[in-house]
Amino acid sequence: MAKGWLGLAVLCVCVSLLTGCWDRRELEERTSVLAIAVDMVEGQEELYRLTVQIPIPIKIAGSSGQGGGGNADAVKIMSVTGRTILDANNNLQIRLNQKLFLGHTRVLAVSEEVARKGIGDIMDSFRREPQIRRLMWPIVVKGEAATLLKIKPQLAQVPVVFLMDLIENGAKMGTFPDQTLGDYFNQTSNKTMEPFLNYVQASATEVRWRGVAVFRGHKMVGTLNEVQSWSFLQLRNEERGGDVVIPLPGTDNGYVTFRPHFVKTRLDLKGRNNKGALAAMFSCELQGDIVEVTANTNMSPEVFIQKMQSLIKKEMEERAKKLFHQLQKEYNSDILRLGLALRAHHYRDYWEKHDWKKDFKNFPIGVDYTIKIRRLGMEMQ
Repeated sequence: MAKGWLGLAVLCVCVSLLTGCWDRRELEERTSVLAIAVDMVEGQEELYRLTVQIPIPIKIAGSSGQGGGGNADAVKIMSVTGRTILDANNNLQIRLNQKLFLGHTRVLAVSEEVARKGIGDIMDSFRREPQIRRLMWPIVVKGEAATLLKIKPQLAQVPVVFLMDLIENGAKMGTFPDQTLGDYFNQTSNKTMEPFLNYVQASATEVRWRGVAVFRGHKMVGTLNEVQSWSFLQLRNEERGGDVVIPLPGTDNGYVTFRPHFVKTRLDLKGRNNKGALAAMFSCELQGDIVEVTANTNMSPEVFIQKMQSLIKKEMEERAKKLFHQLQKEYNSDILRLGLALRAHHYRDYWEKHDWKKDFKNFPIGVDYTIKIRRLGMEMQ
């Protein structure tokens, strides 16, 4: 009998702890933010301008049986200033009738001016906020970051949805880096590597991906253009990058276009002389197709394949060497994760004895591409 009462008491205590969603808040009682942009206030460097994009559900096509309006009607753009991001956020909250909700925020855009000054203080507030998704995309914008939130694309009703699709599809195709806020936090917390972000340019009606913004710590130090970024993606992430368009020797204004489909990259760290000094060697194999030839080569398919593989190999290795020079000599930023490999495989004989932040710029790096052409197209068949 006593055991029965004891079990009932334990059950009652457990039930009392199941209080449910005590802090729940209905969707209608929240103001969701889809995108955030951070700019400097002109003439007042101590202030940030925070711009947010807020959807208006009743005006989005298909909601509540409404026909929906144009792009300008589907979202509300609001801007405030503040000494810090949280200060600006509080200034925004007092202008709204509902509580701000950042759990649906997908894009964080910072201007190049802000990025070059340093975004450590900005990222601190986002890192501490539990609502913020680590899958959010931080992006550096050439010019004013708020421009990215004000675009009126013809292919999507909500501007940030267009931007999200642009990045997602680019990442799936291997032409854009899939760099999230969580990736940025991991890279800035790791002493063996430096972070990078996508770099875009926005106009009134469209957004164009311009490459990669290179960071050293939390401060942007330079950019990689589209071609350099594709080489970077091949060597670091084994992504295919974009099409390779190169002049065709022996022709007048003739070009050949090679489209990579499969990438396999290996990084070797070996001694390069009798003293055992280490050097890095990237070995990258590209398999792809010839998708365009704009001039008559008068070659058999067998000879054409050999010539093109040699030509493309030379082009890709030259691109990679320019990438190494820019990262080492101009930016001194190891976004290739060489330090991670050195610490993992040569901790005692190299990592403990060197300051990688200083030594990266002089560390020898080589590259060797292997090109395999799979198809020449129906014309060559």
